[in-house]
Amino acid sequence: MTPLTVQLDWKPNAQFAGLLLAEQLGWYRQAGLDLTIVPWQSHTNPVQALDRAPNVIASTEDNLLIQARAAGKPFKAIGVMMQYSGIGWMALAASGIRSVRDFKGKRIGIHGDGATALQIALSQAGLSRTEVEVVDVGFNYDELLQSGDFDAIQCFVIVEPLELAAKGFELTVIPAYESGYLVYSQVLATTEQLITSEPDALTRFLKVSFDGWRQALQTPQAVGQLIAQHYLPEADPVLQQQMLVAMQPILCGEVGLERLGWMEARRWQQSIDYLLAEGIITQPLPPAEVMTEKLIEAAYAE
Repeated sequence: MTPLTVQLDWKPNAQFAGLLLAEQLGWYRQAGLDLTIVPWQSHTNPVQALDRAPNVIASTEDNLLIQARAAGKPFKAIGVMMQYSGIGWMALAASGIRSVRDFKGKRIGIHGDGATALQIALSQAGLSRTEVEVVDVGFNYDELLQSGDFDAIQCFVIVEPLELAAKGFELTVIPAYESGYLVYSQVLATTEQLITSEPDALTRFLKVSFDGWRQALQTPQAVGQLIAQHYLPEADPVLQQQMLVAMQPILCGEVGLERLGWMEARRWQQSIDYLLAEGIITQPLPPAEVMTEKLIEAAYAE
């Protein structure tokens, strides 16, 4: 058995349904992998987990991986769970906010992982960061929106809006990918050392994980119940089911169910160019420095 640890970048909910289902079905062990899934905790930076222990795979945003690589970290993407970012912003429907252009002069609450998405979306909308008041906030979304202190709050578009709608909130949701932020998300990244030493194990991990995703998308009701029973006791199974259904366009993108996890150098170059244009990184990087498609190609060749 090859030991592997996956560091999630959020709670073990429907965002990670493919991995959770594959683990419950015993598919990783059948593939010779002793997999440990580590949920996100407050202030967790998944990319930093790659420095702390061997045989770790991190789920992270593409910009965080690119910034780590620009800082000299030997990390690379080996696959992606989402073809588009699930980051977005939500506002009360009564606010009149309908697009990023409406953020001008408004107070927007974000989390650290969403600063880049907001900066790029503002630029795409013809706004500068100085025209918007941006404040780091916690995750008490209902309180933040009800207080009136914020005009919009960063969210994961297939999670918090559904949770708040179930509580009776009427919201406008603005996905970042519809606002010019076309990047990969829930990127599976690991160290160059692990890529070199365990390519076969990583290939098996990718194959099992995306087989798990395809199965999860076919059985959303059962997976919603599985998540609440085994991974997130406070979760509503119906809400988890709804989240999984809502995720399919983000998971599939243009590659479809048959190529879940696929990456292209062209898309990575676009993300690198975003960060260069915004001054978030200062030196260009070739896509080959931040990603390798060899393992995902091998996973589909088996």
